[in-house]
Amino acid sequence: MSISPGCFTHCPIDVLKAYTAMGSIFHWLTAVHILTFLQIPHLITGQFKIIPPQNPVIALIGEGVILPCQLRAQDKPQTITVQWILSRNSEKIDVSTYDGEKNEERQDERYQGRTQFFQSEFQAGNVSLNLKNVMVSDKGKYTCSVSFGNWYDEVVVELDVTARGGEPSIFLTDYAGQGIGLTCRSEGWFPEPQVLWLNSKGQNRTEKLTTSNTKTSAGIYNIESSINMEPGSDNEVSCKIINNMLKTASESRVQISDVFFPTTSPWMAAFLVILFLSIALIAAVGYKLKNNNDTTSRSVNQKKAMEAGRYNFDLI
Repeated sequence: MSISPGCFTHCPIDVLKAYTAMGSIFHWLTAVHILTFLQIPHLITGQFKIIPPQNPVIALIGEGVILPCQLRAQDKPQTITVQWILSRNSEKIDVSTYDGEKNEERQDERYQGRTQFFQSEFQAGNVSLNLKNVMVSDKGKYTCSVSFGNWYDEVVVELDVTARGGEPSIFLTDYAGQGIGLTCRSEGWFPEPQVLWLNSKGQNRTEKLTTSNTKTSAGIYNIESSINMEPGSDNEVSCKIINNMLKTASESRVQISDVFFPTTSPWMAAFLVILFLSIALIAAVGYKLKNNNDTTSRSVNQKKAMEAGRYNFDLI
């Protein structure tokens, strides 16, 4: 139905009412379509959602870890794209990407052979990333992003890395005045651990300790800590190294015998007495031998002199 412009001034009222009604229906249908189109992203958002982890993920250096990312969906999409990006300081690293359209994986060269998707579990919503042989440099915030069609969402997964070093060893390194020096060593810690020296009751020792942590090229720490023990103190001592991230510790305990203290050891005193007597005996023997040699030399000289005098007398 078409109406000429002049009809608005000459056409009957019924015709104008009919036209107005048709225009209202057209505008109403247009508005419905627009509202429906605007609601599509909200409907999709309600059907799909990525569930973020509740806490940071902690990984042991040298081992593997799973960075969790779970897609919850009413109807599982057939083709999705998953991307994991590491944000570290001002750098962004495209760690690993699965392209659903091309059915292929791409990895940053620093992660070659160290990442893996669970493709067989994509339909179940598992878009997590398996990270192998964790390094100190892997620490940071990872963004897991998922997209398909017009839908996109992402969550952030924080990864902390740590290492629990070897069992500490305690060595007697030197003598310091009347006491002795003890050194505790252990390797392979991250982050820098806490070092404690304890007595037999598990309390902190009062001696001053010196601790030095050496950082290796791999970013982990080797620990060396020393104390000086004085005679008469609690002879039971332990070196305890604590990983505060894991809330765990490694400890070695030893009992120091009094014989190791130079001023209190009866064996050391006996050794000094024997050493003194030995030196005196050697000196006495040397003096006796020297006197004997001198007496022998004088006798020989006298005999030679007498023989020389006799020879001169015979010539006369």
